[in-house]
Amino acid sequence: MRVLISISFICLSVIILSSCGGAQAMKPEEVVIGNTIPDFSLKALDGKVVDKASLKGEVVVLNFWASWCGPCLSEIPGLKELADKSQAKVVGIALDESGLETIKPFVETHGINYTVLVGSQDLFEQFNGVGIPYTLVLDRSQRIVKVYRGPVSRESLEEDLKAIGQGA
Repeated sequence: MRVLISISFICLSVIILSSCGGAQAMKPEEVVIGNTIPDFSLKALDGKVVDKASLKGEVVVLNFWASWCGPCLSEIPGLKELADKSQAKVVGIALDESGLETIKPFVETHGINYTVLVGSQDLFEQFNGVGIPYTLVLDRSQRIVKVYRGPVSRESLEEDLKAIGQGA
């Protein structure tokens, strides 16, 4: 009986302590239209750190991709044009397992003109990602206004941006 009480006390203590202090991590299933994105902090190819707070106040097109993903590659020209012509910030999160070794030369070869961050499978899953390409359109407060699971066209993204007052 004492062992059962001790175990119960330990479990209750762990539950109470784990809910104290700091923001709780979002559950992947909470990454849906109307909610904000999870906290994150990633390095860009230039070495600068980009996090959720640094994007606040900007409309963002957040695109998860990898260099080996054919449908992802088909999106790049439209994302480059969007980055060039719209007021929205385009951010690509590359999920290549080899990291900078693959991503940096790929970005240079393809002339990618928007911010590219080095991501991970764990981060992708925190964002409720299942398959790539995966794109989230965020308003100025980092609320998700659109989710694309699969390839998205520049025209569709432009329509989304117009709807939130950030057209090209």
